[in-house]
Amino acid sequence: MIPIVDNKYEKFDIENFLKNSVRGTLIVKSNDATVVEDKQSYGFIKQVYKKDDIFCHTVLYYPTGKIKEKGITFNNGTEIGIWFYYDESGKLLKEENMDEGYDFKPADIIAYCEKNKIDLPKGYHDSGYQARVLKQDFEGKKVWRISHQIAGDKIEEIILDAKTGKELQKKTVPFYNP
Repeated sequence: MIPIVDNKYEKFDIENFLKNSVRGTLIVKSNDATVVEDKQSYGFIKQVYKKDDIFCHTVLYYPTGKIKEKGITFNNGTEIGIWFYYDESGKLLKEENMDEGYDFKPADIIAYCEKNKIDLPKGYHDSGYQARVLKQDFEGKKVWRISHQIAGDKIEEIILDAKTGKELQKKTVPFYNP
C-alpha cells in the first residue's frame, strides 16, 4: 500500500528544467502521474504524484543537480517510511526511519481516515484545500495531526497519539482563503 523508495543515486535534469520551466516550476502531466519540479533555496525538488495514490515520491537535489535526499510523503503532508540522505558527491550518508516512535503507523492513519470519512487527497492538486496529515509534537509527545475541510469556512483538526492512535484533541477552526 505504501510505496517503497530505493537508495539509488538520481540526478536532476537542470538543462531540461531551465528550458521548460515557467517562473521556476515545471509540471509534466501524464495519464497516470503528475511530476512537479521546482527551484528551491537549497537547489531543486521533484515530486511525483501518481493519479490514484495518497502518497508523493519526493526527491531534493543540491544546486548542482546531485541528489540530496529522497523518500515518501503523504500528499500535502509529512515524511513517512525510510528516507535517504546523500552528500554533495552523491554518496549515501544515512537512512532514516521517519516512522520511528510512531507505533500508530501510516497504514493506521489511512484506516482511521477511511473509518471517519476523511478524504485524503489522491494525485496532484494545484488548488483548493486538501486534507493534511502531519507528524508533530503536542504537549511533549509525538502525535499525528489530521486537518480536513468540513465546510466552506471550517477545518477540523484531529490530534492522535503516535503510540496508540487515541484521539487527544478534535476541534473546528475557521478556514480563511485569502
